[in-house]
Amino acid sequence: MTGHAPITQNLQLRTLGDAVVTRGGQPLEWPARSAEDLLWYLHAHPGGAYRADLLMDLWGLEDTPAAANRFRVALHRLRATLGSVDAVAEVRGRYALHPDLLTASDTAALQEGLQAARLARTDAEREEALRRALACVEGEYLPQVRADWVEEARAYWRSARVRAHVSLALLHCARRECPLAAQALGRAVQADPLIGEDHHQRLMTCLAQTRGRYEAVEHYRRYRRYLRQEVGDTPMPDTVELAERLKAGELICLEAERELGRAGHREDEPATC
Repeated sequence: MTGHAPITQNLQLRTLGDAVVTRGGQPLEWPARSAEDLLWYLHAHPGGAYRADLLMDLWGLEDTPAAANRFRVALHRLRATLGSVDAVAEVRGRYALHPDLLTASDTAALQEGLQAARLARTDAEREEALRRALACVEGEYLPQVRADWVEEARAYWRSARVRAHVSLALLHCARRECPLAAQALGRAVQADPLIGEDHHQRLMTCLAQTRGRYEAVEHYRRYRRYLRQEVGDTPMPDTVELAERLKAGELICLEAERELGRAGHREDEPATC
């Protein structure tokens, strides 16, 4: 990095559910759309990107002198808006955001919370870390951006928040906190309907416990319809069987069934919370 002015410390980048940069709580005013586009592109590529890739991905331009000039103008405006020439560094031809800007982003808070949850020594610490991670998540990554270059990063951060919701749900399941487990699982499958089918099964049983068999069977029907329409597939046989059991009025707890199975519980004795 150069010896120019330090990165402004009160900048915050919101990307999960919005695409906004604030300074002291106030949104920044962008002098041109190209500068803002460049910021979000670099945020989605924290390892940096070459100018030729930037030009093609953002504006569909070959790396000609005219296009390079357009890039220099956008870069100058971005650095000026963020308040430091060091906001974007160029190292061996690759352009990247300053690490402090990445740290000031909600994605960094999500990542930090997930890491703290992995290292937590107790369930209480793990739950606190997961809730801290999810507190910064309001939706999809850069929802306003409609471009191919954002899809890889969007899928990554969607997966991260789904992991957080599922981990939180499993903690609640272990404590038989069915309403909280259903809430967390519902948010997970809403973010990514194609998460493991076992999570849909667990959500069905939680819904039956908390809202009744109708809600559980309705979730199964929605999931079955989604699979048919979006991927041309059908639920697994054990999911179909579970739906029939719930429809017949059984109150089933998958967590309890697994524990009882480990303890040698008879298969014909249904497990409930």
